[in-house]
Amino acid sequence: MDNGRDLIFLGLNPSKLKVSIGRNTAHVRFTEWLDVLGLESAHFANLSPDPHWDMKFKTFDHEDVKEGLAEYSKIVTWGDKVSNYIKRLGISNHCVIPHPSGLNRKINDHKYVMHTLEKCKEYIYENNYSIG
Repeated sequence: MDNGRDLIFLGLNPSKLKVSIGRNTAHVRFTEWLDVLGLESAHFANLSPDPHWDMKFKTFDHEDVKEGLAEYSKIVTWGDKVSNYIKRLGISNHCVIPHPSGLNRKINDHKYVMHTLEKCKEYIYENNYSIG
């Protein structure tokens, strides 16, 4: 792994809201998680570029997503929905972390988050990970 250049994080779509970089935001939390993962930077993309996307599988550009992801040897999805969608595209080799939004109740459990990030770290660096 060349400091994240072979790795991409994948979300659903951009927020309708302006990105905030204040305390306890998804941006700040994700940056902290990158530190835990030992990454200085990361590539990031969304399934859809549309902030108003209806989030249905049939309404994003499947070929564009598959072509974009083919450039990377490691894929980390933000949440189960993204994971399920790329599995349906035939991409099973990836790992899942929770979405870093404060609206995601899963991230209230620090032990869960740290366990998930450790599993992700194994996937990124050692590939001793199975998506279960």
